[in-house]
Amino acid sequence: MNCAPTAFVKPFDRHPPRFISVNQHRTAYIRHGQGPPLVLLHGYAGAIWNWEHQIEPLGRRFTLFIPDLIGQGLSDKPRIAYTPAFYVEWVRGFLDAVGVRRAAIAGHSMGAGLALSLALTHPDHVDRLVLISGFPRGLLDHLKNSQLRRLHQFGSEWLFGLGYRLLGRRIFRKLLGGLVWDRSLVTPAVIERAYRLRKDCGKARPLWSSLAHVSDWEHDYAPRLGSVRCPVQIIWGQQDRFISLAAGEDLHRTIPGSRLAVLPDTGHLPMWERPADVNRLITDFLTPPLP
Repeated sequence: MNCAPTAFVKPFDRHPPRFISVNQHRTAYIRHGQGPPLVLLHGYAGAIWNWEHQIEPLGRRFTLFIPDLIGQGLSDKPRIAYTPAFYVEWVRGFLDAVGVRRAAIAGHSMGAGLALSLALTHPDHVDRLVLISGFPRGLLDHLKNSQLRRLHQFGSEWLFGLGYRLLGRRIFRKLLGGLVWDRSLVTPAVIERAYRLRKDCGKARPLWSSLAHVSDWEHDYAPRLGSVRCPVQIIWGQQDRFISLAAGEDLHRTIPGSRLAVLPDTGHLPMWERPADVNRLITDFLTPPLP
């Protein structure tokens, strides 16, 4: 499916998406800036726009690569099993396709899980990790969002797909409002962009398949989190209603030498809700001190 960004303009009004073949799948991404490479991976049911407040500020110090994950946003949505291992090989292929051998990786929620999985599987590709609102051991135990719990328990791709097709603007207002602490940020324009992206370019099956394979994360990657050896910065919203702060604290204890920054009055999307703080934390972490 070739999906063009028509109704949801930002951030594509200033940064038109590029398209590249990754393991034979068409992948949308933004490249911007100059400096060391930094890859930004959005989370479950997210998109490039989740990083819209990072493009200009971080682009002054880094060369940013911001893809729509395979199966989401403007990227292809092949009919395959969306396992953690598939995502890992896809992001490794993305690095190869854009000509980056080794990069700092920042991931949000599921994107943080993908970043961790890449660091465990292909450590030579990962310089440093920034983990925002994810991904802990025992993920389902930490989930505070009852809607996602119920979706995971559906046990039916058909029911999941029906619910996805019925998503309207009112439900999007509720869903997005649950991801931030300051609900006034969820404006009609933000709701319309998310709704049109789902309606024009979305497919339920990749989301269902990703959720159905959460157990793969728990079995294959979570037990090895203590073996992550690259420097790690964890960022969490104190009022995260989606994945509790306790998960971030657990992740911090699990990864040796990691840093944890907790942002007050912040929900599950710190980089979108508190961009100045998150951009400062990322820049400070990735910029080596002067001799």
